[in-house]
Amino acid sequence: MTGKDILSVLNFSAFRPEPDDPSASMKRRFPSAKNLLLSFGKTSLNWHSVKSNGQLGIGEEIPGDPKETLTQVSTRAHELTENGWCVVSMNTRYVISLEANLSRRAGSEEALKSNPRSVLGARYERGKRYAVTHNPETNSSVLLTCDEEYIRKLEAQLKEAGLKVSRICCGTYVMLRHALGTMNTSAKPAEKLPSYFFLICCQGSVCALTQSEDNWVELRSRPDVYTAEDLTPLIDLLTPFQSRLTPEMEIVVLCDEPSEELSQRLSTLFASNKITDLSQPGILWTLLSQN
Repeated sequence: MTGKDILSVLNFSAFRPEPDDPSASMKRRFPSAKNLLLSFGKTSLNWHSVKSNGQLGIGEEIPGDPKETLTQVSTRAHELTENGWCVVSMNTRYVISLEANLSRRAGSEEALKSNPRSVLGARYERGKRYAVTHNPETNSSVLLTCDEEYIRKLEAQLKEAGLKVSRICCGTYVMLRHALGTMNTSAKPAEKLPSYFFLICCQGSVCALTQSEDNWVELRSRPDVYTAEDLTPLIDLLTPFQSRLTPEMEIVVLCDEPSEELSQRLSTLFASNKITDLSQPGILWTLLSQN
């Protein structure tokens, strides 16, 4: 046994999950360690550093093709990470859909990673990766479908830039799960859940989910919809819901960054509904660094 092995036992690092173990949270894998968070859109890369104390550090948005933008980031990457490990959020080349009657047998979520056909049946598509969130009260599920070829290409580009992926996910999907978990834990067990219209906006992508009490009724999701400078495509996508939402339905908004303009336009569009904004500065980066 070497001195390094003894030290790893004394400081408990020998008992921590491996850095590339996706089943463990980032906080468990990298306690008191610097991290680099990358979020890829269709035509830009957003990145943010996390300090060893867990606080967000510097960040930047770089327009351009992922391979070109990674070259710019890689020169600083090893100053901002522990041995090049990073968390990746994809905000393009994915689909979020509402499905019914997906398998929920024991081990199905793990099987979705290794043998998705056994879980999805006729919904399975070759060349895709999946993640699922089940409604605990009904037979509906939110299914995330990502393009396998794009993921592999992205992983190869990251490796070429000297970076190692500790987790790869979809920012919009992560934020939707966070919003669902935040709002659906407030009711007491004997009470019915309120009705919500969830609106998730993440670096140009949008996901809208209608929940009537405990039922997920309708979901619309599109990547690469809008820019911070032009919210009109986003408002156009939401306008049909104006006539479909009942006055008692609460609108829950979660954006990767707070937007005063979006708040004003939503208040005009949905004047009869209560609006709850869960957005906080850096919320996407916080969720990526902790979960």
